[in-house]
Parts: sequence; C-alpha cells; structure tokens
Amino acid sequence: MKNIRNGNHALGVLILVIGALLLLKQVGVFIPGWVFSWPMILIAIGLYSGYKNGFQNTGSVVLLIIGGFFLLRDKLYLPYELGPYLFPLALIFLGLFIIFKKNKNPAINWKDWEGNYDKWEKKLRTGNDPDGLNKESSDYLNVEALFCGLKRKVMSKDFKGGEITTVFGGSDIDLMHADIQNQAVLKVSVVFGGVKLIVPPHWDVQLGVSNLAAGVEDKRHFHQASPDPQKKLVITGSVIFGGIEISSY
Repeated sequence: MKNIRNGNHALGVLILVIGALLLLKQVGVFIPGWVFSWPMILIAIGLYSGYKNGFQNTGSVVLLIIGGFFLLRDKLYLPYELGPYLFPLALIFLGLFIIFKKNKNPAINWKDWEGNYDKWEKKLRTGNDPDGLNKESSDYLNVEALFCGLKRKVMSKDFKGGEITTVFGGSDIDLMHADIQNQAVLKVSVVFGGVKLIVPPHWDVQLGVSNLAAGVEDKRHFHQASPDPQKKLVITGSVIFGGIEISSY
C-alpha cells in the first residue's frame, strides 16, 4: 500500500499546485506563460510518474528530458550558442541513466547476448528469425520500448515476472506458452504508448496499476476456464496517456 499512498499523494500535490496557479492567474497575479506550456505538462507528468516509482522508471526520465529540452530551447530563450548542446547532453544523460539504473531482475544475460551477436545481426539484415531470438526463455522479462514497437514471446515454465517500460511506443508480450508455479509480479510503466499482454485464460490476473488519462482492460474469454489461484499474475506500475490490453487466444 506504500506505493499507492505515495502515488495518490503526488497526484494530489500536482493537482493542488495547478489549481493554485490557475487561481492566482485569475485574480491578476502574473504567471509566466511557459508555466502552462506543453513542455511543462510533460515535466509535470514525468515528476508524478518518477516520484511514484522512485525515479527508477525510464519513462519518467524520458518525459523530463523531452519536456526540459523544449522548455529550455523554446520558452526560456537560452543564449543561441548553448542551444546546439542541449540535445547531445540530454542523450548522454539518458544513456547514463539506463546504464546505471538499478535492475533487480536478472533478465539480461550479457554472455548470451555476445554469443548471439552474429545471429542478431543476421536477423536484422534479413528480417528472419530462424533461431527464435525473439523468444524469451528467462524466468524474468525485461522490455524497454522507447519510441519503437517490440514483440516478445515468453517460453519460461517458471515465469516470475519482470518489468515492461513503454514510452511513445508499443510492447506486445505473448505469455500463452509460459507457466507460473505460484505467483509472478510484472511491473509496467507506460507513457504515451500501449502494452498488449496475451495471457492464458486460466491465470488469475490481479491489477494494481494506477492510471492517468489511460485505460486498462482485461478482454480474456473467461468462459473457457475458471481462474487458477495457483497461477497468479500481479500487474503493478503506472499508465499515463496510454493503455494496457490483456487478452488470450
């Protein structure tokens, strides 16, 4: 419940600040125009999402970088000679954040990645996937879709969960061939994007996702099978201007 209280507190403070600023503007207090600009909206959403997740989710950092970049460039009128350096510095900061971000899920095996480099290169060049490199056999899932679309098919028979981050993109995760021994926790962070989860109809899916201008919908065919309490998938995280769709086939 701690994360839920933190999220509600942050959202309440954000709404309170916006309301106070609008009230001050109506009574004649000067409020700079950039305060209500679209870059500030991105920054506010990024601060809310980051605070709720301990600033460990990539989505909030991307929003802060995008909003900060356009705010500095277009609204605060920095000296011209500094403008060309903003975008490279933003990319450097984002790269460092991704490199040093704490990752509790051992989903990335760098030795396997290095061993499969030639296969990945061939897949990207030909568009074929004969070795099933798009399949995830690890017990933990780690997906980061930034300004792109990604598909994963999980084959683990002891799936434990993981993390999905989608920012201005889409993630399509197929769990129909996976299995859960007891419980799996999947943390989802979606900002201006969508996540589609294809889940077996007998899994007991429990949603603990907070959303802002977003939709979370379970479209599975429940008449095919009753939920199995021993196959529990807990989905947590946040969805901002996006959606999560849960389905089966």
